[in-house]
Amino acid sequence: MKEIKVAMYKASYKDQVGRLVGECLVDQEVIKESDLPIDDDDLQKIPEVYTGNSRFWIALDCDKVVGTVGILDRGENTAKLRRMFVQKEYRGTGLGQKLLDTALCFAKEAGYIRVRLNTHTNMKRAHHFYEKNKFILIGEKGSGCKICYERSL
Repeated sequence: MKEIKVAMYKASYKDQVGRLVGECLVDQEVIKESDLPIDDDDLQKIPEVYTGNSRFWIALDCDKVVGTVGILDRGENTAKLRRMFVQKEYRGTGLGQKLLDTALCFAKEAGYIRVRLNTHTNMKRAHHFYEKNKFILIGEKGSGCKICYERSL
């Protein structure tokens, strides 16, 4: 496989990002296919939501979005890792690690002291990935379908 480029989000990729996130959520049995397309506010307004000390990146294979990750400022020196997704065919290639490393490097340089994230209980592969990357399980959120992790920087 050739080198996948991680780049800052551009508005021209909005539809591809929405499709990728939706497909990944269906694949992980978080949502049903009938729930597509997803209409989450942060994905509709990426440039407005991910400003200041927040960022959103995409992984590109040529001009095709195959991965995403965001860092969102939550105050109190805390960043939230958001929208960490890799297209099914690219999982296990190191792309997820590359995206996470990009986000964590930015967070550290931006002065955050911790990164938190929420993930769905169904996303077992993600749980293992985050734990391998020194994230610690800190609890459940909401109705118990989301679990929270944290990592110090």
